[in-house]
Amino acid sequence: MESRPGIIYVDLDRTLICVDLFSEGLLTGILRNPALLFQAAVWLAQGGRVLAKTELARRYPVDAAQLPYNEEMLRFLKEERERGARLVLATAAPEAWAQSVAGHLGIFERVLATDSVRGNLKGKRKLEFILRDSGGQAFGYAGDAWADRPILEACDLPIVVGASAEIAGRNMEKALLIDRNISGARPWWKALRPHQWSKNLLIFAPVVAAHQVLQLGWQALASFFAFSFVASAFYLLNDLHDIDFDRRHTEKRLRPLAAGTLQPVTALVLSTLLLVLASVIARHLPVRYTLILLCYGVVTVAYSAKIKKMLILDLVTLAFLYCLRVFAGGAGCAVTVSSWLFSFIFFLALSLAHLKRYVELDERSRKGLNPAARPVYAAEDAPFLAQIGIASGLISVLVSALYVTSTLTSPIYKMPKLLFLMCVLLFYWVERIWLFATRARISGDPITFIVRDPISYAIVTLCLLIMWIAAY
Repeated sequence: MESRPGIIYVDLDRTLICVDLFSEGLLTGILRNPALLFQAAVWLAQGGRVLAKTELARRYPVDAAQLPYNEEMLRFLKEERERGARLVLATAAPEAWAQSVAGHLGIFERVLATDSVRGNLKGKRKLEFILRDSGGQAFGYAGDAWADRPILEACDLPIVVGASAEIAGRNMEKALLIDRNISGARPWWKALRPHQWSKNLLIFAPVVAAHQVLQLGWQALASFFAFSFVASAFYLLNDLHDIDFDRRHTEKRLRPLAAGTLQPVTALVLSTLLLVLASVIARHLPVRYTLILLCYGVVTVAYSAKIKKMLILDLVTLAFLYCLRVFAGGAGCAVTVSSWLFSFIFFLALSLAHLKRYVELDERSRKGLNPAARPVYAAEDAPFLAQIGIASGLISVLVSALYVTSTLTSPIYKMPKLLFLMCVLLFYWVERIWLFATRARISGDPITFIVRDPISYAIVTLCLLIMWIAAY
């Protein structure tokens, strides 16, 4: 077996870990505090990237234990260390972040990182310090980018992570390739959370209730997709905003941004494209629809930034966001949303909002999750959430029953009393899903459970069939 060099220098960003700490820290910082954008511009003007990185690291320390590491790379380094190789973390990341990672892993002898003395340790500048540090000894280097090419060409063991051997230049023939641990579906598609688009089916509710599906089909479809694109754009921004929190959660840590399979810059670009596409579609719909879409965006930002940490108001806001989908459908298709439909959707959505919080608390209790997962609510609040959630669901059944007996149904339905069957089905669905929740048969987001639940599909189909029979 060919002898390996006795010292290996390891890059941090996108090599040892799956993310670029500086871009991630800057973007998340700006989302949480937009004033940081101007501060960063001042830092760059006064001291370049060195000052910007140093100041950012001082304000936003990283939790090294929660970072998404490249497991294959980490396993390789531990094997080399057992073989007797000395490991040095050599990175353009700021000193404070690099030391935090090195201290957590405990496998590096020392750290070479960006600071006021070394400057921005990247490319040829990093090579200069590596040559000085190695003292003329043969060394290996693990990197991932074209900026690492001078070092990969100068080292005796080029280790290319998640990229083509071509970045090793004249050393490409002897480059050791290590993959990034990216698996499963396309990360960008998973990050869009297309299963959450099921909520946007409420956009069709006003058209279905008005029996104008055939006449207004294209407007409803356009309204649905524009709303879905906006929702996905804000899911991306929310995941970026909450990336630290998600990494401490047993399930949310698998989200593409938290897991490092989708980069923050890519998420930001994708979010922008979705918003542009939604605005193009919205131009062909009534102005009222665009205003509602803007209202949804503003409320979503407010919810992510502040409201979700406010007792009870977070639940009311979630229900309001559901209702906005109904009003968007009415505005997009120029159909009036009745107070009956609004009341029904609001209380049903309020039930689902309570269900979401109840499931979170139940999982926290059963799995021993960090209380910071939802600090607004404590474990003892679970019975309260269940009571209000079930009551809200049953109120939605009552609203639908009162609608059947109202004078508004006679002009629309030939057999209005047949709609009572829908009330029975809705009652069954509300009771069933809450019973499943109390038996811990629902985990994660309840919407995911509903989307995968064949009984829910059957009930929706039966309700639509009952409405058709009652009308025609």
